[in-house]
Amino acid sequence: MQTILALGLAALAAAAPAKRDTPHYPATSLSKGFLLIANVTDPTKDLSPSVNGWVVQTAHIGPPFNAAVLQSPGASAPGRIFYENGTDERVRYGQSTVITDGATPPSPYGIFTQSPTEFDTLYPTEHDVFINGGPGTPASITRFPNPYAILQNNLGVGTFVACNNTIPYYGYKFITINYAYATFEGPDGGYQYNANIPEGCAPIALLPQCTTLNELPPDAYASHEFAVTERCYDDVAGIDWSQYGP
Repeated sequence: MQTILALGLAALAAAAPAKRDTPHYPATSLSKGFLLIANVTDPTKDLSPSVNGWVVQTAHIGPPFNAAVLQSPGASAPGRIFYENGTDERVRYGQSTVITDGATPPSPYGIFTQSPTEFDTLYPTEHDVFINGGPGTPASITRFPNPYAILQNNLGVGTFVACNNTIPYYGYKFITINYAYATFEGPDGGYQYNANIPEGCAPIALLPQCTTLNELPPDAYASHEFAVTERCYDDVAGIDWSQYGP
């Protein structure tokens, strides 16, 4: 699986004029359910082993809290199935959230990203990403005019990162998902997307890979009534990114 070169809101916002007459991007499908697949956006900062193509999963750190982590696609446990949740109005104003169902009976566990003023206690330069009981913080899959389908943190511009961090609950390392907020160099400048990436962490885009959103049992606390049909890729690993771009 190849990486997206210069992918994400950073690169798209600062993209050079198109060199082709017709922009060309990988095809997307539509689905309410999706996995989230990591794509390393700067191969020079990738971890070892590479986390390119790894899938988002959870690491339980005490009820109802979970750290967002990456696991190898060859791991025995599959990745979490997510869906974007929100009314048309909430989607329009960037207030939808991204949820996975967990526990018994199924309950909503949302993606919670720390704000720009919140930091990890053990790694004080890093903003944590959790998958906890509740709706989550504002997040969505990007829409037009962004040509790529990517998970977007609507608390602020930046990039997700993969870090080889110790989770104190276990006392050993996981590939945790964190968030690096961009620095704005205004008023005539722009966002510096790589300015706050922690040392030793890899910038990643989280790409939705289409999957079936499961039916819920009658006693579920979760609801799919407002699950949003979003763009997703049929097979992220099968995309040859060198063939695409403006």
